[in-house]
Amino acid sequence: MIVALWTLAMLSALSSPWWATGVCTSLTLLVFIWTQATMLTTWVGWAQLVTLGATPWLLDAQQRRDQALLASSQAEEARRLARLSEAARALLSLQTATQQLERQISEMTEVYHITKDASRAAHVDELFATTAELTLRLLDARRLRLIACVKEPATIWHAGRSSDGRFLPEGAREPDESDRALLEQARGAASGGRAPDAPVQTGRVTWAPIRRDQELLGVLAAEELSAPRAATLGLVAHQLALQLSRISLYEEVEALAVTDALTGLFVRSYFLQRAEEELRRSRRHGLACTLLMMDLDRFKQKNDTYGHLVGDVVLKDVSALLQRNLREIDLLARFGGEEFIMLLTETDVEQALPIAQRLRQIVEVHPIRAYDELLTQTISIGLAGFPQDAQALPQLIDRADQALYAAKRAGRNRVARWAPDLSGERTPG
Repeated sequence: MIVALWTLAMLSALSSPWWATGVCTSLTLLVFIWTQATMLTTWVGWAQLVTLGATPWLLDAQQRRDQALLASSQAEEARRLARLSEAARALLSLQTATQQLERQISEMTEVYHITKDASRAAHVDELFATTAELTLRLLDARRLRLIACVKEPATIWHAGRSSDGRFLPEGAREPDESDRALLEQARGAASGGRAPDAPVQTGRVTWAPIRRDQELLGVLAAEELSAPRAATLGLVAHQLALQLSRISLYEEVEALAVTDALTGLFVRSYFLQRAEEELRRSRRHGLACTLLMMDLDRFKQKNDTYGHLVGDVVLKDVSALLQRNLREIDLLARFGGEEFIMLLTETDVEQALPIAQRLRQIVEVHPIRAYDELLTQTISIGLAGFPQDAQALPQLIDRADQALYAAKRAGRNRVARWAPDLSGERTPG
């Protein structure tokens, strides 16, 4: 009986509430005292009584400790699984971001190639022809449309894709109702609070305005363009804006014949007009630019020694050399006689100094064949920067001129930048 009750107490310690263990243990002790009262007169009896009463509670305590340890282990495992799950999600997010970045890099590379090809175009039809095929492939669109409104009336160029994916140019035409509707939307887009260059979805057509500052140059529209490619359409439109601006300028130059007859460079008056526009643009956008004044060293001596025809060949050769070694966005003009003026756009003086030194060295080592004479020529260059050296074009020219004559006084065939302490007589030749 005692063994049965004690066994029941031990089992209740393993699986039952604490009060069940207490009841079974108490019954065990009562039965032991009732049936084995004579044994309580010895220490052995008391030892048995204590053992019968303590062991179920010791087992219960051990069971509780094991359960607490198990719960702690399970909680730690759950935390580890949560951290592992979070790391897996972060890794997946990183992989997704990497894939998106790779796609963006690929798209930017394609846009670069579009820009590179477009920079060789001299007219709008050439621009569209050189860029439409690559643009269609990049955008994965069904059709592409360029509406150019640089001049009135606007002109439309279309290109499509055949069923087998080949590029199909369709030439230019006058705008229809849908074209005029797109132009009106583009003209009114900025007033609606939308970002002026953001692509817009209109039915099956996604279009992006082509702008130069606040002036609308045209609209680039793609049909059946997927939503993720809309941002790329905006990038292409931005690049076309730069090229349309350049082409517009080129055509204006062609129309106005603003080049010097001997050297083929811009004339002084046209340069001053364009330079004023560039300074206004630089001031508006917080950009820097640098003006260079250049003079052929001892040119009068060549004229006196070899004659003016040889001198003309020298001027033409040096002009062509300078022109070949400039960016398309920079301005170069014949300022008068043997003096040239140059405006390096979006270039501060520190960036312009090595460019000027390179130009000086190129001219210095270049052999000039003038009739029966093989000559060399050097140039001196003075620099002044906007806005740090001067805020207005006349002052910028004067300070670059001061730097030029400082280079002359220092020995010619040199580059000098303007500084406040420049002074002294101007050295000719």
